[in-house]
Amino acid sequence: MQKIFTILTVIVAMAVASCGGSGSQKSGQKDTAVVAVDSLAYPVIEFDTAVFDFGKILQGEQVGTTFAFRNTGNANLIISKVETSCGCTVPEYDRAPVAPGQTGTIRVRFDSDGKEGAQYKTVKVISNCKDNIFELVLKGRVEVKD
Repeated sequence: MQKIFTILTVIVAMAVASCGGSGSQKSGQKDTAVVAVDSLAYPVIEFDTAVFDFGKILQGEQVGTTFAFRNTGNANLIISKVETSCGCTVPEYDRAPVAPGQTGTIRVRFDSDGKEGAQYKTVKVISNCKDNIFELVLKGRVEVKD
């Protein structure tokens, strides 16, 4: 039992000693390979509003809105893609980077042709933000012409 305890102690001591450095340091030098990550160096997209309620419209009408946003982060904001839940909803946006503190817009047009009743359309904004997907909503009601 004493022999097993001694062997385990030697193995643990060797493991601790081998993990102490990379072997490339000269005597007396401190390890300076610490990488500092600035957790605040990313863009943040903040919309004035994320929901547009177009109310009641007649079937066949088109409505649109502009979603305004600001980059409140500390790096350039790049919108890589804007996806809609339906082909009846068409987005337009500037693909140029938005600097910190600057503003931008995403314009969205909804075509109610062939639609009827309550409508709920989503627009996914995909960017280089930490939380990289943001969802916008268009909602309202399409009434059939008499």
